Amino acid sequence: MPHLHKTRVLLSSVSSVALIAANLAPVGGVVFLAWTIEDVLLLYWAESAVIGIYNLARMWVIGRWKILFLGPFFLVHYSGFMAGHLFFIYALVISDSDVSMSVSSMLDHLLLLSPALVALFISHGVSFLFNFLGEKEYETTTLSEQINAPYNRIIIMHLTIIFGSLLVMSMDNRLLFLVLMMALKVGLDLRAHLREHHPEGQKEPV
Repeated sequence: MPHLHKTRVLLSSVSSVALIAANLAPVGGVVFLAWTIEDVLLLYWAESAVIGIYNLARMWVIGRWKILFLGPFFLVHYSGFMAGHLFFIYALVISDSDVSMSVSSMLDHLLLLSPALVALFISHGVSFLFNFLGEKEYETTTLSEQINAPYNRIIIMHLTIIFGSLLVMSMDNRLLFLVLMMALKVGLDLRAHLREHHPEGQKEPV
């Protein structure tokens, strides 16, 4: 139905615009606040936690009280994934810097990055409200599929970002290549977003 199709395109457009706008926040931090590659990597790592929080909300919508049994399993598994992710970026990039991985240092960095992190939280919230609830995506997936959903999107994107970061650190003009790396992240994120929520939108104007 044409009306339904236009509604889906509109909803996808709203969440896509929110995604792009949220991803511009770290660009502003790099350009105007002198954020480093380490800051940006920690921000994207923290975004994984945001994705995990919204995935729990999706699991609740799909399974309701079943989340009392599967929720703790997801939290333990996802926390281990995030710990491994943090160790990975620390070993490859951050260990050569003066950034400490102590709890107090991490909290200080997250406080510094909080405006961008809040923007990313809002962006994922818009997608949850407009796509998952508004488009009733919960009717086309299962609880077991939703448990694994975050990994498919995060792993490819973050591997690309990490190895892009290594390339950035080898360049003379780090600012330029850091901005380019973040632009690559926006492109990958938007592509994954459209594929997940509105596959036909990849052939329609966003």
